[in-house]
Amino acid sequence: MNFRLYLRLANLLTFSRLLLTLPFFLFFRAKLMVPAAIIFGLAALTDYFDGRIARKQGITSFGSFMDSIVDKILVGTALISFYLFQHEHLDNGIGLIPIWMVLVIIGREIIVTALRILCVAKNGEVISANRWGKYKTTVQVIVIFISLVLLIFFKDSQYVIQLHGPIYFMMYLPLVLTVASGIEFLYGNRKAFTV
Repeated sequence: MNFRLYLRLANLLTFSRLLLTLPFFLFFRAKLMVPAAIIFGLAALTDYFDGRIARKQGITSFGSFMDSIVDKILVGTALISFYLFQHEHLDNGIGLIPIWMVLVIIGREIIVTALRILCVAKNGEVISANRWGKYKTTVQVIVIFISLVLLIFFKDSQYVIQLHGPIYFMMYLPLVLTVASGIEFLYGNRKAFTV
């Protein structure tokens, strides 16, 4: 086993993004939105830089697969945090986005990841994310970061902190891209999944 392969700078940045997920969640749950947004922003930057470095050093199957998994964990954690958001000004006391949005986005990620793992087991090769998958992740991260900025500056605004506020409506863009990219992934790789 070549440990130097796993300790490449791009992979270390990917693992650092994974490590940032827990403090992001804890700060968000404590309603400390400034550090939560800073940590999420740092995590997003590691994603940008590990991609650039990996392209220079050479993309590996391990790095490509782990990068995708860590992205899904970070985004999923943010979505769950938005769903669990509690504020005394909310009528129902909970939620910036409904649970069905969280389930659709995370469900798509689980299905695609499971199929990628099956493809590795069957064919021994990793299916890399296509451009639609990359667009989807980029839009998810941008919408989440904008939402965090809104929560920093309008944390007591009933217009912002409600179930059907701007965060809810902004989330439709990554939702549609997530579903569309999932369908495109399944269709584009249909031969790899057939027996």
